[in-house]
Amino acid sequence: MADLFFDTALLPTGWADDVRIKVDDAGWITSVEADVRPRGATHVAGIAVPGVPNLHSHAFQRALTGLTERGSPSGDSFWSWRSHLYAFLATLDPDAVEA
Repeated sequence: MADLFFDTALLPTGWADDVRIKVDDAGWITSVEADVRPRGATHVAGIAVPGVPNLHSHAFQRALTGLTERGSPSGDSFWSWRSHLYAFLATLDPDAVEA
């Protein structure tokens, strides 16, 4: 278990000082206390902010595969591919790329 102390942390209620965060062996936060003393917790330099999940997706690329590959001997470039990509993306909505 980790017992961590931060001078400042961003909590759901806003910025707080003197914050103690306990984390279990599985990595789950088990408690958060503000305005407390370190009481043996490991002091972590800096501030604590919630993690930001990476929610971007490349799901559209599976549907795009093959649509921009043409057999012309010349004239294809990044820019022609990009034009086809944007035209294809304009036809999609969130339901079309849901995992």
